[in-house]
Amino acid sequence: MDPITHGIIGVALSKVTGNEISVSDAATVAIVIGAVFPDIDIVFQKWGDCAYLKNHRGITHSIIGLVASSIFIAALLNTFYGGGGFYSLAFWSLLGGISHTFFDLFNSYGAKLLWPLFQKKFSLSLLVIFDPIFLGLILGYIFTSGTTQTVFFVSFFVYLLSRVLMRFCVTKHLKKRFGQTYKKVCLLPAMTGLFRWHFILEDDKSNIVGEKTVFRNNIKIIDKLDKIQEDIFRKVKVSNVGRFFAEFTPLFHVVSETADEITRYVFIDMRYYIGNKFLHHAVLEVDKNDDVVTASFNPYSMKRSSRIPVKPTKLKSTFFTKYISQR
Repeated sequence: MDPITHGIIGVALSKVTGNEISVSDAATVAIVIGAVFPDIDIVFQKWGDCAYLKNHRGITHSIIGLVASSIFIAALLNTFYGGGGFYSLAFWSLLGGISHTFFDLFNSYGAKLLWPLFQKKFSLSLLVIFDPIFLGLILGYIFTSGTTQTVFFVSFFVYLLSRVLMRFCVTKHLKKRFGQTYKKVCLLPAMTGLFRWHFILEDDKSNIVGEKTVFRNNIKIIDKLDKIQEDIFRKVKVSNVGRFFAEFTPLFHVVSETADEITRYVFIDMRYYIGNKFLHHAVLEVDKNDDVVTASFNPYSMKRSSRIPVKPTKLKSTFFTKYISQR
């Protein structure tokens, strides 16, 4: 979710816990800062898209990162709010940080909750990055009182439950229709349209990306992506580009083409599809000797390219053989 939404969640959390909504209230300030602070990993953007998107929702969103952040925030705020109490401020800032990671788990990007033990990004795939209904219900709770406030409070949880039910119903529909044909069915909230869901169907030969709207029976097939040979896929997957992209997204596809003795492998993140195209890509190009020609990460657009660091391109053995031997 975006930082503004996280900050507003922090304000609502402060109200739920009985704190005063004021900058003079140390607990409220600690919760709100804690709720926004994990996105401090944006500083990695200084070193480019590769560094930022590889580390985004990593250490600062993990349990150990949240604990460390709460200690830092408490120490900082304790110098301004003498009567706040270090341990109390640490508790409130940790509560805010937990809310940040918890709600980040609700969208498809996920978060590395158990870093450094596990590099996996955990995700519930229930909400889009920005959900106006979700945000509106929280704001309604903050700016109302009495019965109206209770209605907004209950409606917030009803909405989250409705997202779970939407996901369940669409998944059930897809498995009923495609379950016998495809070995794997993945469902994600579409980037646009609150009641639209994107799905990925996988079999041995292809990945099918499609769209299903909750209140309609029709299913739209967006793209059919034919898989490259399994032995080739395994080889490119252990390259620097492959390992980088696999850490970035668990749902990717690889296409290849050869021209002028250069083989080009394009990695496609299948999670995000908008404007008739997939959002994130990576490119690996090798020459006829399997030496690396290009290794790039292309987030948001193929025109936006960041170099992925690789080993020296002139290798003693072939590119693929060296990377396989390193595993």
